[in-house]
Amino acid sequence: MPVVRTAVLLAAFPAGQPLNLHGNAPWYVSYFFSPTHGQTAYWLKQTDNDMLFTGEVFDWALSDDPAPDLSKRRATLDRVIRAMENDRGIDFSPFDVVVVVLGVRDGYPTDGGSAQATSRHRRHHGIVTRTGDRFDFLAHELGHTLGLPHSFGDPAFKDSGEDYGGYAHPYCVMSAMAYGGIGGPYFPATPRDGRPEYSGLGPSLNATTARGRGWIHADTYDLAAAGGPAEFTLRSRHWLGRAPRLAPQAVEVLAADGTNYVIEYREDADWDQGQASPALIVAQGRGSTGDAHYPDTFATTFLALRRLPITFGSWNSVYNGPGFGMEVIGRSANDHTLTIRLRPGKAHPVAIAFTDRTTTSREEEIGTGTTTWVPGEKLCVRGTWEYRELAREQQAVVEAGYPPGGVPVTVTWRVDGRRLTGTSGQLSLRKRVQVANPRLDPQEASRTVVVSYEIEVLPAGARLRLTNRPEDETYQLDVAATVSTSFGTAGDRTWIEFNGREYRYPQEFYDTRDACIRTYVEIGHRFAKSKVLLPPDLWRRIGEERAERVRQLTDVLARLHTVGDTAAYRRVADELGALVHDADVALTVVPLDEVAEVLIPDGPIPPPGHEVLPWHGGPPTPTGRPPTGPADPELRE
Repeated sequence: MPVVRTAVLLAAFPAGQPLNLHGNAPWYVSYFFSPTHGQTAYWLKQTDNDMLFTGEVFDWALSDDPAPDLSKRRATLDRVIRAMENDRGIDFSPFDVVVVVLGVRDGYPTDGGSAQATSRHRRHHGIVTRTGDRFDFLAHELGHTLGLPHSFGDPAFKDSGEDYGGYAHPYCVMSAMAYGGIGGPYFPATPRDGRPEYSGLGPSLNATTARGRGWIHADTYDLAAAGGPAEFTLRSRHWLGRAPRLAPQAVEVLAADGTNYVIEYREDADWDQGQASPALIVAQGRGSTGDAHYPDTFATTFLALRRLPITFGSWNSVYNGPGFGMEVIGRSANDHTLTIRLRPGKAHPVAIAFTDRTTTSREEEIGTGTTTWVPGEKLCVRGTWEYRELAREQQAVVEAGYPPGGVPVTVTWRVDGRRLTGTSGQLSLRKRVQVANPRLDPQEASRTVVVSYEIEVLPAGARLRLTNRPEDETYQLDVAATVSTSFGTAGDRTWIEFNGREYRYPQEFYDTRDACIRTYVEIGHRFAKSKVLLPPDLWRRIGEERAERVRQLTDVLARLHTVGDTAAYRRVADELGALVHDADVALTVVPLDEVAEVLIPDGPIPPPGHEVLPWHGGPPTPTGRPPTGPADPELRE
């Protein structure tokens, strides 16, 4: 095991002011050389016990200089070394590294960092730090004593003293103390010994440099030789060290042009607690900006981070690099491992499977009768028609899962925001229901409905069965599922509609009505000057079976807005409100020349400057004023 002999010189410069020095030689011995929590412990972990920092701490020397110049680190190193040699007779020849810890008052200007130092008998790697400096700062400088270069990241990032991209790896100690402005070390709420020197713990050394120095084992994926996808299991960087019987701690991807990429897995533990969650880190070695700046040093450039759990179906659930794609396919918390699949080309996100269907399990006729409508009383309906009054028991089946399978899957269900427990049960919900009536008028009431549920576990997900009571009339349920595996999660939702009661007319009734509506739509398309929009989120609740009729009614409303038929507009808006189960649905009128697309369920949001008014106040207008013109109960052209 190579031993790095280190001399730590404690040098106080009060500059004529009272100075309270925290910590004596024994404390600094622990801070620098403890194999469990000090700087030695950190680098033993990063090098898998290959590099041992050991040495000696020389207790405080006091300078009586009233205005010491500590603005140049090399001069400061030489000054303190000379004083220790002259005043204490210290021979620095056994030491590879000399660290000067400055005791100065807060705000006193000093220059900290690495520089060459010279004693009477040899040269040393020198470091200047001061009391209170963070742990990662000193760990970074000690890394330089091992010949480690700065790590790179986003080329747009610029920190003083380094080229573009330098210090920009968010999760590598060789980017201290910038980390590209993000990521970085761990700050415990109560640092060890209450000292600021134990803040800023970690993060680890990047895997590209560690791989190049032989401090971790890695599998290899050669893109030129790969015949297709391959799976690799990675062990968290914090868990143990090089162990032939365990999974390696990185995968090296080799490209045909000689560049290489290193993928590592880190859990948020040990020196990587500041990471906040388990993550995959992808970096480039050969051919990277870091390699160009520090050739032949195994320098790296950070490319991407993928946090766990991933969100299935999202863009950041996979990584696509130059010529290869990566996806997560498994995780073992007990073994501290993650399994990934690499492939030439691109990896595509895998979304959860989510389907629903509603069927009628029992239908009963409970009455008959007739209804008469006079012309103009209801849109496109007139005359006397016979009806059947029906009561229905319906069942909705919703399935959710992780399509690839092969891993344990947990599904959590919620109905109207209430989490379902157990494998079966009942829910009592207070709902706004649509009350069936033979005149097909929109009628709402607030009632308590009862829904029965059963949950069945499937090999790659779960199935939810919901059953209504016919007497509960017509209402909608918001059904949401969260699908979780050990490495990912995602959710989806749907709206289930139960039609417990209905007054059903002969098919001719609906055919006649719909043909009439299509006529008005065709007429409106020729000269309507506006579009009537529903709230975008409402489209998701409508469902495909009603979407076309909703579009037709909004087109009719656009025509009525154009001709200024307030009374007819109100009647059609009533029918639309009943159809979408929202008596207070807000409609927005937008001039046609400002409408790009209005029928996509999730968007777009209506443009600003157009007032949104409830339908029951009459047809909305861009100015908020009701239209003027004749009120024609026959909807004359």
